[in-house]
Amino acid sequence: MIAVVALGLFAVPLLAGAIVHLAKPQGLFLKLSLSFSGAFLLAVALLHMLPELFLEAGEGAGIWLLAGFLLQVIMEFWSRGLEHGHMHLQAGSRLPTAVLLSLCTHAFIEGIPFADPSIASDVPFALGVMLHHLPVAIALALVLQVAKASGLRVWTHMVGFAAAAPLGILTGRLIGEQQEGVLNAALGIALGMFLHITTTIIFESSKEHRIDRARFATVIAGAFLAWMFVH
Repeated sequence: MIAVVALGLFAVPLLAGAIVHLAKPQGLFLKLSLSFSGAFLLAVALLHMLPELFLEAGEGAGIWLLAGFLLQVIMEFWSRGLEHGHMHLQAGSRLPTAVLLSLCTHAFIEGIPFADPSIASDVPFALGVMLHHLPVAIALALVLQVAKASGLRVWTHMVGFAAAAPLGILTGRLIGEQQEGVLNAALGIALGMFLHITTTIIFESSKEHRIDRARFATVIAGAFLAWMFVH
């Protein structure tokens, strides 16, 4: 199952690149897909993964959640909010290297917990992370398109981003077998990052910090579907 998740996390960003190349999705699609995936992942985290983590790791899991939350705050200085669709470039501008490195670091950390077979076999969580990666990768591809990057540069960046999570899984396999508790810590950090990203997507998705009807319905649908998966 670990291999299946690694393959899925690698394939999703490439699928996003193909969607942007072929369909050229508009801003509304990105916003709604971000809202849906954010609500789905937030619900899975709150209803399923957090209780499991605290049951497994005890009260000490709280420090890892806080660390992940604060780490995401720091990384957004470099990613410029691309994880929740807030990145803007002028036509012809080059994508800053720090943005790509931040996104890859984010995906790398997200991948580490899936080195645990029990996490990799958790379908709601794996699906939530993949759904989260799809609009992020679409946003990255759209930004590269606006930057008028060459086809080779676009796909080099997309493949680099796609490889980050599987590399995280591989690293987790190498480290987790030797260091007890590492994968629980990694899961706590990843969930802390998700809490920051998903709440930002839902509550700060417009200039007025208000959710319109379409986005509200999308958020409810994502949360309800997650609830159905975990019950």
